[in-house]
This record gives sequence, C-alpha cells and structure tokens, in this order.
Amino acid sequence: MKKLFSLLFFLTTFAYAQQDSVSLPDSLLLQQPEQSVSQSQYAGTTTRTIISMNPDISAIGDFRSTFQSASIRKVESYLHALEVQLSSVIDPFATAHFLFSFGKDFTTNEYVAGLEEGTITSTSLPMQLQLKLGKFKPQFGKINALHPHAFSCVNFPRVNELYFSDEGMFMDGLSLSWLVPNPFDFFQELNIYVGRPEENGSFVNGGATHLFSNVHLKNFFDLSDNSTIELGISGLTGQNSFNFTTTMGNFDATYKWKPVQFNTYYSFTFQSEIYYQHLKYADALYTSKLGAYSFLEYQIEKLWFIGARFDYTELPVILTDIERSIAFLFRLQPSEFQILALQFQHTERTYAESDNQILFRIIFGIGTHAAHPY
Repeated sequence: MKKLFSLLFFLTTFAYAQQDSVSLPDSLLLQQPEQSVSQSQYAGTTTRTIISMNPDISAIGDFRSTFQSASIRKVESYLHALEVQLSSVIDPFATAHFLFSFGKDFTTNEYVAGLEEGTITSTSLPMQLQLKLGKFKPQFGKINALHPHAFSCVNFPRVNELYFSDEGMFMDGLSLSWLVPNPFDFFQELNIYVGRPEENGSFVNGGATHLFSNVHLKNFFDLSDNSTIELGISGLTGQNSFNFTTTMGNFDATYKWKPVQFNTYYSFTFQSEIYYQHLKYADALYTSKLGAYSFLEYQIEKLWFIGARFDYTELPVILTDIERSIAFLFRLQPSEFQILALQFQHTERTYAESDNQILFRIIFGIGTHAAHPY
C-alpha cells in the first residue's frame, strides 16, 4: 500500500506541474474513422514544443457493483481498476507511452499497482513501417488489444478470459506494423509480434529458446457513407505449461453502421470472433479447442444503447468442459467522459451449476486521453 500511495502522490504532483502547459483534452470515447486513426500512427512530423514538454496525463476509473448467484459472497462493490496513463512525443522520431493500473486482488482483497503497458514507438521509419518495443497487448483478433473500459460490455467475452486472462493477453517484446499498400484503395495493416507473454490460460513465459510470436492482418472497407466492415485474421504460437507448443488462430469481423445525417443519435455494431486452439501436451498427443462470441449493440437515442452478447467456449488445455452464456446490456453515456452500464448475464457450464450475474459499472475519464480505435 505504501508503494501505491507513493505512486499516486508522484502522479498527482506531476499533474499539478502540468498546469502551466497548454493542452487540448481529447474525448474519452471519441471514435474516429479507422483510416485517419491508423494513418496518424505513421506520421513522423510531430515534435515537442516548449509548451508541451510535460507528458499528457490522464486517469480512467472503473467502478463496479456485482451480484453473482453462484458465489459465496453474492454482492460486491469495488473499484475494479484505475488506469493512469502518461504519453508524450520524445522527438520527431519516437513517442513514449506508459499505463499504470491499480486494481483489486480478490485473493487478498487488497488493491495492487502494476505496469500494464510501457512502450517506445517509432514515428519516422520508411515504407510506412512502425516499430514498438516494451510491454503491451498484442493484436490477436479484435478484442484483445482493447482495455476493459474501451469495450461496451462490462466484462470481456469468456473465450478471451479463459484462453488468456480477465484483462486479455499481455506480452514483453516488439511489434512491427506495416501499412500495406494495395491497388484496391482499402485499408490494410499487417502486425507482427515477437517476445514473451505473461503467463495465462494458454501460455507460459517460456524457456530460453521458446519465443512467443503472433501475426495479425487487418482489412478495413467502406461499404457506404454510413457503414464499414473490418475483417481480421490472426495466428500465434508459444510454449504451454506442458513444455510443448500451443498454436492458435482467430478470425474477427466487425460491421458498423452510423448514418451521416443522424450520427449522434443512431448507430449499430455487430462484432464476432472465432478462436481455434491446437495444443500438444505429450509426445504424439494433441487436443483442439474452439471458442467464439457474437456481440451487437444498437444506439436508440443520443445517450442510450442496448446490446446483447453470446459466448461459447470449450475450456482450454486438455479439459472437455464447455461454457455457454448470454448477456443483455443497457448503456447510458451522459457525456464523452462518463459511461454507466448495466449487464445481465446467464452462464451454463458442464462442470458446475448455472450462474446468473448482474453487473453495474461506472466509467469516468479525466485528463488528456487519446481516441480509441474505431
């Protein structure tokens, strides 16, 4: 706890020192078209000026209250996470990004602090290449690269939680991104990752020669002035807890509709992913697993959204158990800096009794925070 308070004191003092600098706050949830967001990542013209020598600092809080029928403690209210982010342009050639997370450890009921992301990213490589080094969330499918506050549902799909962790998959290493030129005038990006993952439901950190590798190809199309579709393919391989190799594949598809004439009042999103896991656990012994989710959300008014999600997961490793769940979501967005969400989720398991959950979440954002991916 002393480390937690010390770090909070340092960040508060640092934020106060920023008051003499000029900075325009970005929206917490402002979504920009994929082309402009991604193309801006490759622009190398940004430089630091005297009025922006201090890094941009932001904080995002995620408060939750939950009811779970199958739990001994059925009702919980707590600060799920506080993310403090520091970002800055280093010089015309690189940017730096750090994200510290404070959250509750339910095994000890204590709040713990840790570094979720810490990266340095190039901004001036030739051939529309971008190199990133450090700790980050790799792009495996659509959902894994997001942080929980950036996803409409209160929790991540179960397939992502069970195959990786509650927060998804993190890794230490490097990534190389290439904005692929093509004659068909659509956005295409290739991401390659090499390093070591944090230990999770599918992978361990690995031995001296067992590196983790992941590849993701994103394809983004404008269907009309009002709608877009994104299709992605991912593949990864790494060492599992049996000292053999696990290989995984993923296909993701996201359709979005947002009419130009009523863009602040109506929108629709449909998103699906399929996970395939092939695991070797002994000489000449293998097992294959499948998981998937589908999510849809419709904006019925300027501030109101309704949604639903279906999850299907064959548990990883060598288990034969299956989970199925369905969730319904009501989301209120009073402003660009605050979200309230209420979710009901029913889960059926072959290895345990069925479970009903009610989850309520409030998210707030303060400070300068970049727009989330579209």
